[in-house]
Amino acid sequence: MTLPPFLRAALAPLRLMMRDRLAVAGLCVLSLIIAMALFAPLLSPHDPRHINEVEDGSVLVQTPEGWVLGESLGAVALNDAAHFGAQSLIVGREGSIWARDGGAWARLDGGTVADLNAVDFSPEGHVLIVGAEGLILLRDGDKWTEIKAGSADLRGAAWLSAGDALIVGDGEEIWRLDAETAQITRIDSPVGRRFSLRSVAMDADGTALIVGERGLAIRYDPQSGSTALERLGSSRDLNHIHITAGGTALVTGERGTLLRRASADATWVTDSAPDTRALRAGYIDDTGTAIAVGRNGIIMEWDGGEWLLANTESERHLRALLVVGEEVLALGSDRFVTRLAPPSREHWFGTDHLGRDLFSQNMHGSQIALLVGFLGAALVVLIGTNVGLVAGYFRGRTETILMRTVDIMYGIPFEPFALILVLLFQPSLMIVILAVSLLTWRTVARLIRSQVLTLRERPFVKAARVAGASDLRIMYLHIFPNVLPLVFLELAIIVGVSIIAEATLSFLGLGPPQSISWGGILHDARLSGAWRTAWWWNLPPGILIMTTVLSVFFISRSLEVVANPRLRARE
Repeated sequence: MTLPPFLRAALAPLRLMMRDRLAVAGLCVLSLIIAMALFAPLLSPHDPRHINEVEDGSVLVQTPEGWVLGESLGAVALNDAAHFGAQSLIVGREGSIWARDGGAWARLDGGTVADLNAVDFSPEGHVLIVGAEGLILLRDGDKWTEIKAGSADLRGAAWLSAGDALIVGDGEEIWRLDAETAQITRIDSPVGRRFSLRSVAMDADGTALIVGERGLAIRYDPQSGSTALERLGSSRDLNHIHITAGGTALVTGERGTLLRRASADATWVTDSAPDTRALRAGYIDDTGTAIAVGRNGIIMEWDGGEWLLANTESERHLRALLVVGEEVLALGSDRFVTRLAPPSREHWFGTDHLGRDLFSQNMHGSQIALLVGFLGAALVVLIGTNVGLVAGYFRGRTETILMRTVDIMYGIPFEPFALILVLLFQPSLMIVILAVSLLTWRTVARLIRSQVLTLRERPFVKAARVAGASDLRIMYLHIFPNVLPLVFLELAIIVGVSIIAEATLSFLGLGPPQSISWGGILHDARLSGAWRTAWWWNLPPGILIMTTVLSVFFISRSLEVVANPRLRARE
């Protein structure tokens, strides 16, 4: 099949490009990047603006150098822990139970998927676990017994004796459990306003102390079965209480609440906390050593005179403490933001300082880069080609005015010019495109003018002028087709220049604020202060910018053969 002459002429540059291996490689890479921009919403596994959170059975281990993140125990949060002899138990959400008897942690099947909130060992080693919607689990040896009573979420539990336990929960529920008969007795609260009771612990005098919302503290006497209010000195929500056999006690709560008692007959004192985030659990021993843990990886340690923040380097929310001899474990974690996470199976390029997926951001960033690259290059070529045509064809005063304007444009630096545009108008994508196009056309204008100066003296132009053709007809129908190869060459070059210009402006903070671009990703990395350590944040956008510009350069290199007759003759 024979192609028409005009189609053969149009395909001639493409055939020349196909002979250049670098041009073919550049064309393939650019095609992939264009496809990436077009299908970015489909290729992105996450919303690029979404702050990603994850839940994890986190374990932080205390070491002489600080708190170190240990091996995770599953994918759900851990809520409480207890130990008896060599046995240790940890309970968490979705029926998660982990046990250790001198060895490694092993997952146990408690026969439930309900959230488990508290665990305690009896003096004989029997286990009591309480959880959501009135769930009670008892373990005697390897046998689990489930008791379902009421619908309140149960928050705390403590053994009163070998066969009796006290359980507290939401709605100001206080239950006494007979483990032998599985009989539950409801105990009247002295308040009766349905506050949430969060934790209970046995005191040195044989009574139980319960803490809960709004600083509520209730003393329960197992002998008489009576309850009474007790003042601890705080009106904030209290989340946990720990009391030693000698009577030393620690209560933790919201907004960094720390209530401490030095002995069984001492008064409660309110300690000043170095941080005001919520504290969810605490531990104290008879020597005065104390630890409190809470949200965002907060761990505070008592040095005998004041509370100090420990070095954790983790923002995982902590809910419980397990102290066995010299071993101290802080346990969590509710859903936390995966800030500055390195590349993983879930986040291929890692996450940024806000927990946003960087792979998705880089996919969407290609849209802005290519939009500014091609649209900016089109405007640059449009302005520069017309200025060059008019200046080269008319000569005289017109040429002088236009070329002096080009000289003035060469004296205007790009970044200050873009900054002035941003100050005069609101930062937007159009401002970026204008900043690129209003300055970059100057080179195109000079090149086209020099080419037109030689073409206007050619015989075919003189013949058209003698035939009565107008100046516009001569410029656009006779001269312009002859400079078209040069226009395409400049268009390919300016695409790369525009992409770099957009990345530069966005990196300086002058880009569109609501748009995601490769330069904007680098700008965020610089502002966060983590760009020196979070290599996965800097490298992908930098490599994508470099790859895109290089692919365009390789394509423009092959177009040089089309624009230059001497090179074409060699081919």
